[in-house]
Amino acid sequence: MSSYAITGASKGIGREFVRQLAADSTNTVLAIVRDPKSTDISDLASKYSNVHIIKGDVTDPKSILEAATAAAAITDGKLDVLIHNSNAVHGASMPFTPSQLPFDSQAIQEIFNPSLSTAIYGGLWATNAFLPLIEKGVQKKIVHISSGMADVELIKKTGISDAVAYSIAKAGMNVVVAKYATELAPRGIKVLALSPGWVDTSEGEKPAEAVYAIEVMLKKFQKVEPELKGQIQPEESVRKCLQVIGLLDAASSGLFLTQNGDKSRWF
Repeated sequence: MSSYAITGASKGIGREFVRQLAADSTNTVLAIVRDPKSTDISDLASKYSNVHIIKGDVTDPKSILEAATAAAAITDGKLDVLIHNSNAVHGASMPFTPSQLPFDSQAIQEIFNPSLSTAIYGGLWATNAFLPLIEKGVQKKIVHISSGMADVELIKKTGISDAVAYSIAKAGMNVVVAKYATELAPRGIKVLALSPGWVDTSEGEKPAEAVYAIEVMLKKFQKVEPELKGQIQPEESVRKCLQVIGLLDAASSGLFLTQNGDKSRWF
């Protein structure tokens, strides 16, 4: 019997983590979401008695501390695995390259804040809030969902120069993970930065501009992996991620790995 808490669990990869983990009735699954009334997660939770929806916003220290307190009441103060999956971006600036960023302090903060608030600040607050529970757990694992877009070699090989704020935030997340791994190793706690792959988290029909952006990105990714056909689905991504999480040990703590469990197969 294991207990899991997943932030950003209302949709996409986060919701798929909840679904796959809940399929094992011996697991206790805590879905941390900003809006517990969201039908995306409430409909899923209604199918599994071992899923508990908890209100929590990683960008709000008070909110995520309250979420950890609520979680402790469900799990008797223990937690085996924390998966920090929350993510946000400033969509309008995603196509910008570094030289296209504005000479405007307010505008630059608006561009960077969504990604930094979820990946860096939110990652710190969520980890610290749930750390007392993790210390009392059996597996003692903390996983931050990162991105191959933060890998310097992949950026160079593919020529992808946009998504600046998102990539920088994820790269910062990887450093935070390494710092936690170093600090927490004496307590037997393992920490990992994990890329989920290139995942199709869209729902419904994609707008024409999104289809075009995916086609452009595919051509760039094919410079690294010529046989790549496109994005993978959340089901495949999470299944592979859970395998990597299952193998997380002291030797791999602090690393930044792909969903394939290595440092190079990002797709």
